Amino acid sequence: MGNTPKEKLLGMLGLCIRARRAVCGTVNVCEALKAGKVKLVVTASDNSAATEKRLFDRAGFYKVKIIKTTLTSAEIGAATGKSLVAAMAINDESMALAVEKKAEEASAEN
Repeated sequence: MGNTPKEKLLGMLGLCIRARRAVCGTVNVCEALKAGKVKLVVTASDNSAATEKRLFDRAGFYKVKIIKTTLTSAEIGAATGKSLVAAMAINDESMALAVEKKAEEASAEN
């Protein structure tokens, strides 16, 4: 990927999937939250209001940090090898911290 903060964030999300330290999709994220395996939830900027509410409510209930990125579901999907990804759950502490840092840098860029 490139050198912009947004491209670095996309690269990190792709790395999480390749390392099998994350799951994609709203249903999979909710199941992972229920299982207690999630350190961070990342959502796309173009989710519907119902999807956003579901994800934020679940993450809040299980006391897991959630980040709404400036990335679209198509961008996250392309980075992770899927078509459209509304949300990702990262289950590794160090990767979650790295994604959080990159997301802050990407949002500061905009």
